[in-house]
Amino acid sequence: MARIIFALLLLIAAFAQGTLVPRVNPLAASPDVVLVLLFCWCARRELREGLIWAFAVGLVLDTLSLDPLGANGLALLPVVLLGLLARRRVLHTTIALPAVLVVVATFAHAIVLGAIRHASPDMTVVMVQAVMHAVLVPVVYIFFNAIDHGALQEAGR
Repeated sequence: MARIIFALLLLIAAFAQGTLVPRVNPLAASPDVVLVLLFCWCARRELREGLIWAFAVGLVLDTLSLDPLGANGLALLPVVLLGLLARRRVLHTTIALPAVLVVVATFAHAIVLGAIRHASPDMTVVMVQAVMHAVLVPVVYIFFNAIDHGALQEAGR
């Protein structure tokens, strides 16, 4: 059940990010909710599952943004890997390390995507996004914890 909810959230976030948010957001920076969702999910799951999600949502984002096929999936790879680094620390200690790692993941994502697009990312916008992502990580992690807890209760019935 948790994976179904995550898939729906990821798709909704990808479609909103690719279509709705650019039209209604007056600011230059907006949080990349797909990145934050994937990072937090990978902090709780295995590498294989994170790579599958990155590939799938990458194809959706490529289609929506008219990027070369595989560009967003490739740019999401550092997010998956850094999410895995946050794995033990998120489960057993503070949220500080995942917040720092999502900032690093934001910069890595922007640099890889910029290199694929042959464009230099605006680092001011990326910094603002990174701060937004660091603020969102605890909220998303708590939400995923609740989903997992509900799924475990459901399985126990």
